[in-house]
Amino acid sequence: MKKSAKTFTYWIDIVGACNLRCPSCPRGNFKPGDVMTEMPPSGLMDFELFKECVQRAIKEGPSLNPQIHLYNWGEPLVHPEIPKFVEYLREQEIYCGISSNLNIDGPLRDVIKAGPDVFRVSLSGFPQPVYGQTHQRGDIERVKKNMIKIRDYLTEFGTKTYVEVNYHIYKHNANQDLIDMIAFCNELKFNISPVWAFFLPLEKNLLVAEGRETEADRELIDLLAIHPKKAMELSMPYKDRDCPVRQHATVINFDGSVPLCCNTFERQHIVAPSFLDVDHETLQKAKYENAACGPCMDNAIHTYLAFEAGEIMDEAGNAVLREVGSPLEIHQYEQPKVRMLDGTPIDIEAKQEGEIQTRKKIRGIRKLLWHAQNFGTKATAP
Repeated sequence: MKKSAKTFTYWIDIVGACNLRCPSCPRGNFKPGDVMTEMPPSGLMDFELFKECVQRAIKEGPSLNPQIHLYNWGEPLVHPEIPKFVEYLREQEIYCGISSNLNIDGPLRDVIKAGPDVFRVSLSGFPQPVYGQTHQRGDIERVKKNMIKIRDYLTEFGTKTYVEVNYHIYKHNANQDLIDMIAFCNELKFNISPVWAFFLPLEKNLLVAEGRETEADRELIDLLAIHPKKAMELSMPYKDRDCPVRQHATVINFDGSVPLCCNTFERQHIVAPSFLDVDHETLQKAKYENAACGPCMDNAIHTYLAFEAGEIMDEAGNAVLREVGSPLEIHQYEQPKVRMLDGTPIDIEAKQEGEIQTRKKIRGIRKLLWHAQNFGTKATAP
């Protein structure tokens, strides 16, 4: 295969389970027989299987510079051996990303010591009554304590992990709660990224498009600043674009099976029983031929979940926030990301991201040169 220095991403769900039940995620909103038919497998990934998947991605994947994230729908810190997974990726000089609800701290110290490139924290409030609405079963005070631990571990080990706090924006939490979380993150020198909360998985979005969502799902949708149908409508001008998820990423479940994409949940959307037994071209062909892609793209769900509509989506979400009395404006991919209604920016102090981008580029260039020296012209630059 002709390899490129462009990035290809692998989402390896090393834990097929989660300790929380967030209503915007299928781990929280899946009701057997209600909408979806059958859950994907649950369990913990074997470390040897993980190493085989990584080596296959390195040797047979399309990229000289793959990125690997140790999560998809699961909570990676549930895995007691996760420090070994991070250490292995560091040994292979592969980008390693983690996202956690941070309600678990068992392996946390060793994870930070191992030095993932990025550690994301997912939350949705500063006080428990706000956070608990959308991170159900979670304890925000435990999360804050664990955030402080991360800061202390970074100092202890001198690791350069980029910590990003994803604050999921709903109608009820874009107020003083967000301002307080920004202040807390500034104190820790962590970056904070407000992101519009979306409704997942794909299967339920397809039902919304058909007007067949359940009453329980309507209750969750009512909390969103951007209604899924509104998001689809705003994304329609971009619906003919290829899906970036199927084009540039592959998801691997804990047991090695491969689902259609990071947005599907049902077992029926597994496109390969084993990542180890199918080549990249065959896997991509199976994705592009999957029946779920047609209605997804017809309704522009693939572009709305990729936030292709950008500023227009911001405008729609901010209009709803004004209706509910929020004093803030949110700009997901534009600086400043958080502003008062008069335009005054809320200062977000952490500025570490450039260092991560530099490290990724250096790895990519190094691998491009190595491949060119060993395999002639089989590699292409970005």
